[in-house]
Amino acid sequence: MKSRVDLYSNKNKPKNYKLFIVIISVLFVFLIIYFGIKQYNSYLINKYSVRGVLVSQSDGYIDFVSLANNDQKFVYIKASQGSTYTDNNFSNNFNRSQGSGMQIGVYHVFSTQSKIKSQLLNFTREVGPNYGSIPPMVFVNSNLNNLQKDQLSKFVYMIHRYYNTNLVINCNNDIFNYLHKKNPYISLLSNNLNDSKATFVSIDNHSINLDGSNISLNQVAFNGKNTDWERYLLKSRNR
Repeated sequence: MKSRVDLYSNKNKPKNYKLFIVIISVLFVFLIIYFGIKQYNSYLINKYSVRGVLVSQSDGYIDFVSLANNDQKFVYIKASQGSTYTDNNFSNNFNRSQGSGMQIGVYHVFSTQSKIKSQLLNFTREVGPNYGSIPPMVFVNSNLNNLQKDQLSKFVYMIHRYYNTNLVINCNNDIFNYLHKKNPYISLLSNNLNDSKATFVSIDNHSINLDGSNISLNQVAFNGKNTDWERYLLKSRNR
């Protein structure tokens, strides 16, 4: 004769089993959607004829010649972040990228916790007088209030004046529209692949095959044709 405990245990098995099936099904659907979106984004980014990458010390050793052979037309190399941080691989990456055949740019990650003058000093001291062949880029990784937007606007202007060149800003459209009113020389790097107003678009952790091995890098694409890219480069050189 079965005990009350056994009867209670058997009675709850179907419920627990159904709950398990529901959880597994939800996870399965989530994975299908996630990888489906990732594959679709890869398809979209690969449709652009002019593509490049972002690199930093977290990407390890990068063979820039192999990148160029993989039809990457440009690379942005991380130089600094905030007022004190510098990328450990910046000098090595920048020097090795020369002669690869790609257009070279540098970028700084803006911090709301640091004074803009100290950020400018950190960036320009790390980069030096040669920022490459395409406009420097500033990354904004968070939403900003109006006071922070104003500080960013001043920081962008300071880099513009220091190097006498245009800039690219990676941010959302709200921040970009605010900046562009005072800084008409900036262009947008958008994380939205369908942003027709952006000069560049990007996706994170895109798989790129280099010499038979797949590596994940942040992929960037120029929002235009090859002829538009040539005009963009010409305009950048005539700074």
